Amino acid sequence: MDNWLMWLLIAVLVLAVLVAVWMFLKNQERARARATAQDLRDEAAGGEAYAESRESVAREAQAEAEAAQLEAQAARERAARAEQEAADLDHQARGATEEAREHRDRVTDTYLEADEVDPDAETPTRPDQDPPR
Repeated sequence: MDNWLMWLLIAVLVLAVLVAVWMFLKNQERARARATAQDLRDEAAGGEAYAESRESVAREAQAEAEAAQLEAQAARERAARAEQEAADLDHQARGATEEAREHRDRVTDTYLEADEVDPDAETPTRPDQDPPR
């Protein structure tokens, strides 16, 4: 065989060995990447259950907060109604008191008028009158 043909054959063989080693290493790298990806997927699946439980807790807390807000709003509305009712009752009481005072004044005036008319009244009704003897 010719010397150059032998060198060509050795070069092709070395090249084939290098390609085979490169393919083997590339295949090993892919296998490691697949294993790492599977580990990450398993870890994510475990974390997903935790995330779902935390989301469930968060939804429950949100529902409780909304219920508390509704209850607080209802309490504010009840308080406003009670305050309005108290104001109405206060207004009625003031009106009734004023009416009673006016009526008492009229009754007192009537008593005073009766005392002025009655010659036998015991109390003087005016400062310029002398008390009866």
